[in-house]
Amino acid sequence: MSTRSYIAKRVGEDQYLTIFCHYNGYPDDNGEILVKYYNTPDRLDQLLALGDLHSLGKRIAPDPNYPHNSTHPQKGVTIAYQRDEGMTNCGAVIMSLDELNDWLSDGVEYSFVYDQGNWLYFPIGEAEYGMRNLKEDLDADTVKFATPPIELEEFIDLLVDEDDFSEDDAEQKEDIRIMEI
Repeated sequence: MSTRSYIAKRVGEDQYLTIFCHYNGYPDDNGEILVKYYNTPDRLDQLLALGDLHSLGKRIAPDPNYPHNSTHPQKGVTIAYQRDEGMTNCGAVIMSLDELNDWLSDGVEYSFVYDQGNWLYFPIGEAEYGMRNLKEDLDADTVKFATPPIELEEFIDLLVDEDDFSEDDAEQKEDIRIMEI
């Protein structure tokens, strides 16, 4: 299962330089990595320069003597779609807060925003309640987890045909529902 997220840096009034990250987007996973290893503007700029990510790691650059991609990842190294997978059109983009908060966009569950030396975050659909300080919530074990909007849950139910499963297939059905998110 993947938990998608946006990683962004505030660059102006309602302007955020943003990349997408496909895996491990929870505050206590990618959020913790961002707080510990991408806590300066220079370090974050290096990450944003990679563009969209398959997965976030503690290190940016792989050892050039060994393969590095989603099939053969180097431990603890970020996997970037453009650099490591050969994909195009994956560069960072400017987004508004409304775009960072749109749960229909890219299936994202969390947005992480670097602003004035602090990592902030919010579960998608909850930006109107304010951004939370990521480090403070991690330290206090008060992380706010995402709750999918009811519309998303209804949409997922439409994708899973109840008649295709027996009672014994309940676990498989749930796995399919999760994969379709």
